[in-house]
Order: sequence, then structure tokens, then C-alpha cells
Amino acid sequence: MSKLFGYNLYLQDRNTLINELKYNIARGQTSTVISLNTLKLYQGSRSKYLEVLFQSGTHIIPDGQSIAFAEYLVNGNKISAISGAELMVELIKEAHQGGYKIFFLGSPQELLDRVKLKIEEDYPQLIGRVAFQHGYYHATQEEEVVSQIAAFEPDFLFVAFGSPRKEEFIIKYHDKLRARVIMGVGGSFEYFVGDVKLDALTKKMGLRWLVRTLQDPRRLAKRYAVCNSYFLYALLREMIYSRTRTAFYD
Repeated sequence: MSKLFGYNLYLQDRNTLINELKYNIARGQTSTVISLNTLKLYQGSRSKYLEVLFQSGTHIIPDGQSIAFAEYLVNGNKISAISGAELMVELIKEAHQGGYKIFFLGSPQELLDRVKLKIEEDYPQLIGRVAFQHGYYHATQEEEVVSQIAAFEPDFLFVAFGSPRKEEFIIKYHDKLRARVIMGVGGSFEYFVGDVKLDALTKKMGLRWLVRTLQDPRRLAKRYAVCNSYFLYALLREMIYSRTRTAFYD
């Protein structure tokens, strides 16, 4: 791990991470995966509570080329970005092949129905080892939802709430959920069923934010303008601090 923007960033590649998660499952340990991107970085800068919340994951992955690039500029480590959506799909494949159980939490019921259909069509060995709960339940029902998940005892729990709701849920209940790997996945269910396309070229160039903005400008244009501007400021500050610290110890 490496310290970047105050976060203990995971530095290994996706396959190594998957093997670590499977190893922790075998040992009965709980892993919480938090995806660090420019949105979370900005949200954390605006709220100490959220910053501490985002820093609480056991595995904080660089979800975006910008975070991977910042790690190289600040700490000199060449790492690969780990897309949370792509990681979720790989973990579904691992569950299909390895006999693990999955709980899908969040999103509208209509989207969950499509996730279920794709599981039945493409991953038939998972039938009977998956469970679903939409995210539009009343706050008074949350303890009941937690009990439902705990009774199922999933190996993988994918939480598709918005940020920071999903992180709050994960950190608040991780010791009650009886799940081995708990991961906030945001809009990854849409990616899984094919509504969102993530091509390799835009990933390599760090332009997925631009593609998403063009697809949904009214919702995302302002968000990315603010978050990306803050990221550039934070990166410059981090680089200056890193150089100053190095010069002091030299």
C-alpha cells in the first residue's frame, strides 16, 4: 500500500486483489473494498466524516486512471487503475466457478430483475446462490435488510447505492452482515447488464469521465467539472508536499 491524499492506496493489479479476497474468504476474514476516484476525493475534502469513512476500507482501489497517474507523480509507483465495475464482473465469474454466494443490494427492482436474468442466462451455476434486494426501502426497514443479508451469509456483497450512502452502509454494518467481501459498486449493475460500455482505449487515456459526461451531460457535467478541478488542485498540493518532505529528509 501507499499513502496518497491521505488514503492507503492498493498498489497491486486486479488479479492479485482477487486472489487476496479469495484468500481472506477462505480464512473467514471480512474485506471491504472502497473505490477511490475524483468524486470521493472531492467529497472527502468537504467533510472530515466522509474522508474518515472512505479511508476505512481494507482495500482502497484506484478506480480511475487519474488516481493511478497521481500515484506515479507523487510516489513514483507505476500501477494499474482497477475499475470497480470490471472488478465486480470478475468476482461474479469467480463465484460462478468457485461456488461462492452473492448478494446484490441496491438499484431499482427493474434493474435487479435484469441482473437476475443475465445471471440465469450466462452464469447458470450461480442459480440458488444469489439473492437480491432493491435499494428503495424505507430507512425503518434497514435493520431488516441487514438481517436478510446476514441470514444469506454471502461471500460477495455488492452494494449499489450512491456515494456516500453505500460507504456509510458498508462501514456501519460490516460486522453484522456476515459477508466476506463487501464492495460498493455504484452504477456497476448497469455495466453488468450492458447499459454502460467501458472500452479499453478511453480507460487507458483516462477519458471515461468525458464519455460518461457526453452520455449524460445534465447530470454529470457540473460534477466532473468540480471534481476534476479539485483533483488538479489536490494533486499539485500533494506533489509540492511530497517534494518538500523529500528535500527535508535529504
